[in-house]
Amino acid sequence: MKGLKKVLSYITTAEYAVMIAAFVAMVLAYFISVVNRNLIKASMPWTEEIALYSMTYMALLGTEVGLRDGTQVAVTAVIDKLHGMVRKVVDLVEQIVLEIFSFVMVKAGLALFFKQMQTGQTTPVLKIPMSFMYFSLVLAFGLIFLIQAVTLVEKIMALTKKDEEVAS
Repeated sequence: MKGLKKVLSYITTAEYAVMIAAFVAMVLAYFISVVNRNLIKASMPWTEEIALYSMTYMALLGTEVGLRDGTQVAVTAVIDKLHGMVRKVVDLVEQIVLEIFSFVMVKAGLALFFKQMQTGQTTPVLKIPMSFMYFSLVLAFGLIFLIQAVTLVEKIMALTKKDEEVAS
């Protein structure tokens, strides 16, 4: 499990690097767009495209980060009232549903990605392959599936460990 944790920390570092690069690209693109709109007054549609695609990657990867560290918005009015084993079971079911959802999204994202690879469609201005954009779904939900699977295993191990402690 320690080796897996180390691999996940490398993945997290790479994920943060991609998010930072996407954020910088988005901010620079919007800055250039605003300066252009107010001073130069020339057409620069590529800035909007870069900003949009950067924001897409940033938002999807941010979803994974929010799920991992628990900062994702959640309605917990009912769950907060649960205690003991019932709360643990509900947490486990919640984790399983998240795993199923992320698996379905990876599968659908892969289908879209491969379809775009076959068609060869490109973005309107920069002519970047659209498969690059659809890969954002595969990347984000693949990471969600992987990291949440580790979390699921940890929850199951913690649940069985506490059951063993109670039995002894």
